[in-house]
Amino acid sequence: MVDPIEIRAIVGAEKVSREQVRAWESRRAAAVLGKFAARLGRRGMAELMPDRAIDELLGAPLDVQRSALTTLKIRLGHAGVYAMLRRELALSERMARMGVAVSRGRTKHAATCLEVPNYSAERFATWFDNLTATNAETDMIDACPDHYLLRGLPDGRLEVVETTGGSPAAARFLVDYSGTENLTIPIDPSYPIQIAGQALLDDGLVIGGVRHQFRDRDGTLEALLTVEFPGTLPARLIRQHQWHLACEFSNWMIAAAPVAATS
Repeated sequence: MVDPIEIRAIVGAEKVSREQVRAWESRRAAAVLGKFAARLGRRGMAELMPDRAIDELLGAPLDVQRSALTTLKIRLGHAGVYAMLRRELALSERMARMGVAVSRGRTKHAATCLEVPNYSAERFATWFDNLTATNAETDMIDACPDHYLLRGLPDGRLEVVETTGGSPAAARFLVDYSGTENLTIPIDPSYPIQIAGQALLDDGLVIGGVRHQFRDRDGTLEALLTVEFPGTLPARLIRQHQWHLACEFSNWMIAAAPVAATS
């Protein structure tokens, strides 16, 4: 499939091609499809997707796998996602609490940059904000294989169930875009558009956050995408989440192209 826009990515400090980002996504798609097959079994998979066998999906092109994963997650529903991942979610919450306690306020940041020629930063940021406001679950889930559940809550927060970076377990947390006071990700004043929020557990414990910064330069959107983690998180997981950012935001940029592309 040919992308409708050009996307240049810098993962950490390394320039990477769109093909490399898609290759990372393909590996994660295969892993998540394998998890669905193992947890649900052939009968469960057939119930959710009767027209596709798991063996066929594992050998399918990435765009087919992406669509199939989104269909599986939507059909499984919120309760089904919670049930399928219940042990992982309990484990990851314990690990998050421990990581925050041991880190004693220290944090690490996973940063990725994207450049998209002939694209509007303001239009994209508006489109992205509306994902939560309108609870566009399909668009949110579709952007990365590791997204299991993303939904906007009535209070304006975003509920997220995803595998963060290279973690062995999926995690559940809330993103509160109304609170940024605890973020350690610096504001770059050369990026006038800021989308930032704290990542919380249900009891309000802050476990991280996001600060995504956007600007237009000579007709090109430049995005500085950053996620904050407890300081004890291993470097390997930080690196994998940089690829996660490149994957999800590249796909969101493509999805938003009908309104954000300028030519």
